[in-house]
Amino acid sequence: MTTSFDGRSTTEDVLAGIDLSGTSVLVTGVSSGLGLETARAAATHGATVVGIARDLDKARRALEPLDDLDIEVVACELASLASVRAAADALVSRGEVFDVVIANAGVMNCPFGQTADGFETHFGTNHLGHFVLVNRIAPLIRDGGRVISLTSLAHDGPPAVKTVEQGAATTVWAAFVAGAEEVGGRYCEDCHVAEVTESGSDGARPYAVDPERARALWAKSEELVGERF
Repeated sequence: MTTSFDGRSTTEDVLAGIDLSGTSVLVTGVSSGLGLETARAAATHGATVVGIARDLDKARRALEPLDDLDIEVVACELASLASVRAAADALVSRGEVFDVVIANAGVMNCPFGQTADGFETHFGTNHLGHFVLVNRIAPLIRDGGRVISLTSLAHDGPPAVKTVEQGAATTVWAAFVAGAEEVGGRYCEDCHVAEVTESGSDGARPYAVDPERARALWAKSEELVGERF
């Protein structure tokens, strides 16, 4: 799929003219930053959004200016697998189907610490929390639906600085604009599928998209959380 979008494109550039009415989206981390902008952009274009947030009061304050949009917030602390499982079970019991699930929430540059389950904070929150949440709500994802999992150029070094609207553009591009066959299982950046490269400031490193490493991480994640998916 050829587009004119790049690293300077914003969420509104990407979604210009797109009607998301009838689309149901779940976004984690809607209290601020990219998650809040992703939820706003999707809902502005007609989507129904369920947001996940650790702090409901903070999320509700952040969403106050968007009262006219269809955004609901559900409590979930990704650093606690008990909280993740409770939130996932509540969503499954509601039975609402999602067209897109966006695993956006995360922590960054925290001092060393541990989650409620004893995992290193970044790994336990950013990866294992989402691993359990998304797999537990998998029955709610519509056939042909999409799961967008955010990452960063920090897998290779310091990421480039963008505005929030630019930073969330690739998320909404992959979720709502790009063809599924184009982006499925791929690492995307700057509103396009990234090249796999050994060096440079752009692209994905081979180890980040290695299927054998991915399978090993999946198996290790199941072992750590005590569930098989």
